[in-house]
Amino acid sequence: MELKSIYKNWFKNPAITIIFMISFLTGMTITLLFVLKIINYSWLTGWVLGLTSFLVGIFISKKSVVLLLENENHFLFYFFFLLRIGAYATPLFIAFFNNNIIFDYRGVLIGLSPILLLPFTNHKILNLKSY
Repeated sequence: MELKSIYKNWFKNPAITIIFMISFLTGMTITLLFVLKIINYSWLTGWVLGLTSFLVGIFISKKSVVLLLENENHFLFYFFFLLRIGAYATPLFIAFFNNNIIFDYRGVLIGLSPILLLPFTNHKILNLKSY
């Protein structure tokens, strides 16, 4: 009975659950391909870099909306928007300019793939009831 309530609380916000499930499945797939020696370690490190920048981007997005609702300073919101674009672009620049030695750009793109779900789930991630 108590275990059922714990799992019920995990799935209260289905948008975050979907994003973390996609990240977990891509991570398991890349790890399996790495173990089977189909891809090398640079794909795995690229995925970690892309996923980390995706989570930083979500944190910046949540923080910018909270500060916008508190302060109504639209210049701060623009700053956080540019900061989030930089957080998404930086791993791609790192992957392209190091000639795929440490980070492979395909692994970074796979790590950044949950960004494609943000237009559909952003209002649930931010937990906004009304403006």
